[in-house]
Amino acid sequence: MSDLEVSRADGVVTLTLNRPERRNALSTALGHELLAALRGLALDDAARVLVLTGAGKAFCAGGDFADIQAANADPLKAEEGVGVFLEVFRALREIPFPSIARTNGDAVGGGCCLALGCDLKIAGLGARLALPFVNIGLAGADLGASYMLPRLVGLTRATEMLLLGQTVTAAEAAALGMIHRAVEPEALDREIGELAQRLARGPRLALRLTKQALAAGLDRGLEEALAFERYAQTLAIQSPDVLEGVRAFIEKRPPRFGAA
Repeated sequence: MSDLEVSRADGVVTLTLNRPERRNALSTALGHELLAALRGLALDDAARVLVLTGAGKAFCAGGDFADIQAANADPLKAEEGVGVFLEVFRALREIPFPSIARTNGDAVGGGCCLALGCDLKIAGLGARLALPFVNIGLAGADLGASYMLPRLVGLTRATEMLLLGQTVTAAEAAALGMIHRAVEPEALDREIGELAQRLARGPRLALRLTKQALAAGLDRGLEEALAFERYAQTLAIQSPDVLEGVRAFIEKRPPRFGAA
């Protein structure tokens, strides 16, 4: 059985961390599987939306302690283990269509960072999000944590969370802006399904360009941001999806966007 389960339905690809007996802890082997899957999906014309989740009761318990202990004694293993998950985070951020974190249970350490790296983040109310790197002697600078968290909750709160290794509930995470919504566990699948299908039916080019603009926007100055918007909207306005979108609006019907 693979540590990563891949399923597909109507343009929605679900990647499930599949180590429920270890609460989906992140081994180096799983990192390589996840990286290969994300890189493959980036080239997959049939994929429209990514959903990332975990098998069983947890989303992801963070780094596998066996791998951490092995890395402590071997510099090459340390470099490999850290490096592969940094590339996973890069691939997740750069995948050319929307991604959704289905945080079905606790998301700890690197697992929390994987959830935060998705474009949209929905959690069950029973889930906790934790960044306890420093509590076991690790730097709070791993798997994109030092990049993503300040952009979501602000530098002041991110500093507190990473220096103190804090845990928050899903409801607290939603209030902080770490995630988009916290919903009742029994509503999670319905919420994710509706959101994924809405995105899968959306205008592919427009969604890709919007995602690219948002991802880089906080790192750009005004002139660079406006230059990208000039490029993006000039490209989008010439797409067949725009003609369909305008016709649908005039005809008062849902648009039927193509696969462009």
